[in-house]
Amino acid sequence: MKGKLYGIGVGPGDSELMTVKAARIVGEADIIITPKTEKKDGSVALDIASPYIQEHTEIVPVVFPMVLDDSTQEEGWQEAKRVILSYLDEGKSVVFLTLGDPMFYSTYMYVYRLIENTGHEIKTIPGVTAFCAIGSHLGYPIVEKEEVLAIVPAT
Repeated sequence: MKGKLYGIGVGPGDSELMTVKAARIVGEADIIITPKTEKKDGSVALDIASPYIQEHTEIVPVVFPMVLDDSTQEEGWQEAKRVILSYLDEGKSVVFLTLGDPMFYSTYMYVYRLIENTGHEIKTIPGVTAFCAIGSHLGYPIVEKEEVLAIVPAT
């Protein structure tokens, strides 16, 4: 029996802004993968999801090198793939946590691409994005009527 990978967006920082579906899947998970850099300990995404994590769930931090060297990055990605596939091959339910939404400037997108053609089922659970949460928090509509929204990377 093959495991299933879930990419879960934990939203903009408040545990109560996680979707009901995301909270349920986190609560049912066998393994939770928390991305981290080689420079910092801890995980903001894990902190956000922590109210929903059960005692039986194993937390597995995986390092994703934040460097410009392509070969170092590739080694990190392949190690992450190996770790995730090892749990999926055991039939485990694996959750990959990410801030905001999994398909919006997220580490999860790269993990998805690495795992998508391996024969394992993948489900992506969207999360509340920060720019949407900010509009709600401030009581300020992001767009209305015939306005157009463009998202431009500021890198």
